[in-house]
Amino acid sequence: MTFWDKYKFRIFHPNVLTISRGVIGLFLPAMILQRNPWVHLLALFLFIMGGVTDYWDGKIARKHNLESPLGRFIDPFSDKILILGPLVAFAALNFYSIWWVVPIVVREIVVTFCRTGWLIEGKSLGAEMMGKRKFGFQVAMVSVGFLYLLIKPFPILGVLTSIVYYAIPVLMIITIFLTLVSGGTFLWNQRAHFASEAFNRYVLAVGVGFLPKAPGTWGSLFGLLLVFLTRWNGYLYGMVFIFLMVWGALAYRKITDPDPDPQYIVIDEVCGIFVTFMLIPWTWVTASLGFLLFRLFDIFKPFPIRSLERIPGYWGILADDLGAGFCAWIILFLLFR
Repeated sequence: MTFWDKYKFRIFHPNVLTISRGVIGLFLPAMILQRNPWVHLLALFLFIMGGVTDYWDGKIARKHNLESPLGRFIDPFSDKILILGPLVAFAALNFYSIWWVVPIVVREIVVTFCRTGWLIEGKSLGAEMMGKRKFGFQVAMVSVGFLYLLIKPFPILGVLTSIVYYAIPVLMIITIFLTLVSGGTFLWNQRAHFASEAFNRYVLAVGVGFLPKAPGTWGSLFGLLLVFLTRWNGYLYGMVFIFLMVWGALAYRKITDPDPDPQYIVIDEVCGIFVTFMLIPWTWVTASLGFLLFRLFDIFKPFPIRSLERIPGYWGILADDLGAGFCAWIILFLLFR
């Protein structure tokens, strides 16, 4: 056996290829926002390489029986990072409005969140045909964005630049349409899975509450991430906050836990973090201080926060965290507004 035969699947293992695709996606936005055309060309090359890994990781896994739960878990995350990073970066360069990207991002987050929950339950769901078409148009959209980025600085290519410029919104509309239709179709086809108690526990845990240590802290960190992603627009911020509270209330009705406030429920911490940062300017100082203040109020529950726990059911679980968030918000407001 040669060295290559022995180690080729360590180097080109499907999981390694999948992770490398996600890593590429993390670097692409910073490269796109550079002013150097050579960096843009390198970014395009890396994007193409990321797309190639999406094809080869699945093919290698199936051919050599290397499919694994980890691979099925991380594959959709890497796909989303590879696509969403460039789309957001092109919006930052004013190729189109950032609002055009919002439905795509929301769809990918919701579907990936649900798919992950069902995968944890042991329900492995394959990609649907509409989802594959959606991904193809997303790749085409990003590719056209790269083309426009590369030819825009050259006046001699003015005619081609104009054609690509007007093609971008047309392709984006088609991409948004297919993204929403594929997401709606997927969720409708899997609607029976929403009723399972395991999935609703996963919703209340927002995917991190099952971690063995400090679930409340992990939930607060997850909430901090959502605050960072939505803070740029007040309407979006408010809609996500209300959506989380309502989804949590619906999920709580479908669990039968003897403990009225199980430790894994951390969606209340997520909502509390949203209260902490409402109308507060975002800096590393405010983010760190707000997170620390919220955790202190949530852990020690000074008066009148502790009394809010007496409210029965889900709303009592939620109320004390909203109270902790409000107390933290008062301090941030007095310091930074």
